[in-house]
Amino acid sequence: MTYLGTFTRLALLAALAYLGFYVYGLVMGVFSPIEMIGFTIIAVVCLGSFIVHSVRFRRALKDPRQHDAIMRKAHVYRERRGF
Repeated sequence: MTYLGTFTRLALLAALAYLGFYVYGLVMGVFSPIEMIGFTIIAVVCLGSFIVHSVRFRRALKDPRQHDAIMRKAHVYRERRGF
């Protein structure tokens, strides 16, 4: 796996974790109205990056060559985990 792929995966996981904590703080009423502006901007950026990644991944699955490469990587991950 390349460093760019690792970084992308970690960035997406961090963005999803941030969104989870953001929604939790929003529901619990932790943030003041002034803080909400900054946190909301960061949440929108995280959500946008996740949506862009999902759309690119879905389009890659429609291309037969990229689909085979993705499936090969998934097979390597499964073999590493023991499935």
